[in-house]
Amino acid sequence: MGFTLTADSAVSYLAERGLVSPTATRTATAELLGGGVSNVVVRVQPPGGNGALVLKQSLPKLRVEEDWFADRERIYRERAGIDWLSNALPNGAIPRVVEEDRENFLFVMTAAPGKGVNWKDALLAGDVDAAVAGQVGRLLGVIHRSSCCVGENIPAELQPFADLACFVQLRIDPYHRATATAHPDLAGAIEEQARQMLAPRDGRRTLVHGDYSPKNVIVNGSGPAAQVFLLDFEVVHLGNPVFDLAFMLNHFTLKAIHRPELAERYNEAARSFWEAYIAAAGDLAGEPARLESDTVAQLGALLLARVDGKSPVEYITDDEPKEFARRLARRILTGATTSWPQIHSCLTARTL
Repeated sequence: MGFTLTADSAVSYLAERGLVSPTATRTATAELLGGGVSNVVVRVQPPGGNGALVLKQSLPKLRVEEDWFADRERIYRERAGIDWLSNALPNGAIPRVVEEDRENFLFVMTAAPGKGVNWKDALLAGDVDAAVAGQVGRLLGVIHRSSCCVGENIPAELQPFADLACFVQLRIDPYHRATATAHPDLAGAIEEQARQMLAPRDGRRTLVHGDYSPKNVIVNGSGPAAQVFLLDFEVVHLGNPVFDLAFMLNHFTLKAIHRPELAERYNEAARSFWEAYIAAAGDLAGEPARLESDTVAQLGALLLARVDGKSPVEYITDDEPKEFARRLARRILTGATTSWPQIHSCLTARTL
């Protein structure tokens, strides 16, 4: 049946594979981390306070109310993504894989350095640091610029990421297609957004993180000196860079809907993220106005998906903010709202 990762089994597993000393089984501590809906993730702290390791194992059935299955071999793609990105990003920006267990769909990696905080938790608590948002945007720009290719001219090192099956299983099906079913009058617009993510109209593709969101960012410090550490590359693929942009900006939008009294601060963070990305992406960004309209359109589909798709955002539970999100998404998908200033105005004024 294979090994099942739990907080209770993690330390002995590491000891058996020689990654911690046998004595660590008596003194090391293991903590079950979030892992989202698709993985089991455990952090192990050996004695002495140094050298923490994180174990990650993919699940065949995701932890949501509706049936949602995905190929467990996505864990191998994630490992390959981390290896590729380690050559593109600054040292200390992503984890390092130290062991891979293909039999059990698991790998072991280094933990985030220091006593960082999860950026999602900070943002929800009202700690909205625009400088951190800028750093997150810059890193994304570096990822996309360094991996850009056009048409069928795919470098050999990026070929392993050309298969979109995992992206379809974890994003297109549960987000776009499930939402199109829930809103048949918008199905054509939503399905068009799905098509754009699978086959970009300009033929340019980059390495797309696929889950570029605040929950996958660990922050040490604040302001321009803050250190940013990226996590969770299981949806990495060669695709349309607009997806990563819209995915992150959607989270600022959702938080502004959730906490309208902080809407302007979330909007400021979104602007900082966007401007830093444009600067770092360089020529890849093309015409910023076109990139903006494409990103806003994709955000409309993702915004509606986080209310009525298979993975609704957990902190928006009341009817009023849900309905506001639906109305804003509808305005975007029908072409009535096409720019960041329009979206930000709606969020701060709380009117549509």
